[in-house]
Amino acid sequence: MSVPHAQPLRPGSPASVSSPEGGHEAGGVDEPHVPGAAHFVRSAVKFGLAQPISWASAMVLAILLPRALGDANLGRFGFALGLTLLAGLLANLGISSFLTKEVARAPERASQLAVNALLMRLPLSLIAAGVAIALVLLRRGDRVTQVVVIMLSAGILVDATRAVVQGTLQGLHRMTTLAAFPAVAGAVYALLAVVALTRGGGVVVVAAAYVAGQTAGLVLNVVALWRALPRAARPSLQICRLLLVGGLPFFVWQAALVVYGQIDSVLLSYLTNDAVVGWYVAAYRVVTVPIFVPMVLMTVAFPALSAASRDPARFNNIVRRAVQVVLLTTVPMALGVMLLPDRIIHVLRWAPAFQHSVLPIMLLAPSFPLVAVDMMIGSALNASDRQRQWALTGVAAAVLNPALNLLAIPYTQARFGNGAIGAAAVTTLTELFMMSTGLALLPPNVLGRATLHWALRCLAAGLVMAAVVIALRDVFIAVPVLAGAGVYVAASLALRTVSVADVGSLMRHLVSRPDMEEVA
Repeated sequence: MSVPHAQPLRPGSPASVSSPEGGHEAGGVDEPHVPGAAHFVRSAVKFGLAQPISWASAMVLAILLPRALGDANLGRFGFALGLTLLAGLLANLGISSFLTKEVARAPERASQLAVNALLMRLPLSLIAAGVAIALVLLRRGDRVTQVVVIMLSAGILVDATRAVVQGTLQGLHRMTTLAAFPAVAGAVYALLAVVALTRGGGVVVVAAAYVAGQTAGLVLNVVALWRALPRAARPSLQICRLLLVGGLPFFVWQAALVVYGQIDSVLLSYLTNDAVVGWYVAAYRVVTVPIFVPMVLMTVAFPALSAASRDPARFNNIVRRAVQVVLLTTVPMALGVMLLPDRIIHVLRWAPAFQHSVLPIMLLAPSFPLVAVDMMIGSALNASDRQRQWALTGVAAAVLNPALNLLAIPYTQARFGNGAIGAAAVTTLTELFMMSTGLALLPPNVLGRATLHWALRCLAAGLVMAAVVIALRDVFIAVPVLAGAGVYVAASLALRTVSVADVGSLMRHLVSRPDMEEVA
C-alpha cells in the first residue's frame, strides 16, 4: 500500500514548562520531552495503584456474568461486542495513534491536533453505529441480540471520543488520568451490572452498564484534557489532511487488529451457536485479566519512543527494556493460567457447562506473552515511522486468522463439539505469526542475540516454576500460585534475568523527585 509520508509537525518557539506528571502544561515546549527511567517507573506505579480497582471489577464480572447470563446469553453479548467493534472501524482512521506520536513530538500543537481529530471522528462514529445496527437487523437472529447490538452501538460514539482524548493525553505524558480511566470505567460497569443482575436484569442491561462505564471514564479524561488545554484551537483543513494521511497506516494496522481480534467471535456465532461463543468469551476473559501489564508499558513507552526516535541509542534501550519487562511478567502468568484452568473455573464457580472453556483457556494462554511482545514491537515500529510495514503485517494476519478459523472452527465443532477450541488455537498461531514478522522488521541492532539469550533464560525460569505448580496443582489453589511465584523469583535471580541491582534501581526511581528526573 502506498501512502504519502506525513512529515511530523515541527515544534514552535514557546518556552518549555514541565508538569508534575512528566508532561507539559499548556503553552507548549520548544523540544519534545523524552522521559527517563524514573518517569517509566513512576508511571507504571500510577497504573499499578489503580489496578486493584480494575482487578476487583474484572473479577466481579468474571464470576458474575457467566453465572448470571449463562453460556448462550454470554455468547450473545460477545457477538454483539465483536460486531460493534468491527463496525467501529469506520470511525477509526488511525488518528488516535498518529495523534499521540505527533503530540509527543510537538506538544504545543496538542490543542489544534485534538480539536481537528474530534471533528473528523465524531461524524464517522454515527455512520459506524448505523452500519452495526443495519447489519444486526438484516441478520436472522433473535430480538435480544438485536437490542444488545443497538445498545452497544452507542458505545461507538463514546469510544471515538475516548480515543482522541486519550491519544492527546498520552502524547502529553499525562499518565495519572490515563491510569484512572480503566479503574473508573470498570468499577462503574461492574457496579451497575451487579445491581441490574441481582434485580433480575439480563444481557441488555449488562450492555447498557458497559456503555455507562465507558462514558464515566471518558468524562474523567475530558475534564483532564480541558484542564491541560484550556484554549480550544480552530478547525483547520490542513491539520485534518495531515491527520488523515498520517493516520492511514495506523488505521490499516488497527483495522487488522480488530478484524483478527474480533472475527473469531463473529465466525463462531455463524458457524456454531451462542453457547459455544459463550465458552470462548469466558476463556478469553480469564486469559486477558493480566493484559494490563503490556498495556501499561505500551501506554508509557509509545510517546517516549516517538520523542526518542531521532536518538538510536536511547530508542533501542527503551525497546529492549520494555520487551524484557513484559516477558519477565507475562511468562509466569501465562504458564500459571495454562496449568490451572480447571482450578480457576472452580474458584470462579461457573456453571458446569463452562468446563468446555478449559481447553480453550489452555490454548489461549501462550498467546499472552506473544501479544505483549507484539505490543512492544508495534510501538517501536510505529514510533520509528515504520508503521506501513507493521500495518501490512496486520493485514496479513487479518487474512490468515479468518482463513484458518474457517477451517479450524468447523473441524473442532464436528470433532469435539466445541468450535472454541479451534478459534483459540488460531488466535495463538496468529500472534506467533505477528511476533515473527515484527522481529524481522525491526533493525538488527534493536533486539539482538543478547535479548534472545535473556528471553530463553526467562523461559527457563518459567519452566522451573511450572514444575512446582504441576506438583502442587491438586491442593488449594493459593498454594501452587504462591509457591510458583516464589520459585519463579528465585529462578529469575539465579538465571540473572533480574538482579538485586535492578530492584535497587527500581526503588531509587520510585523515591526520586519528578523534577530531579534524569532526562539523558
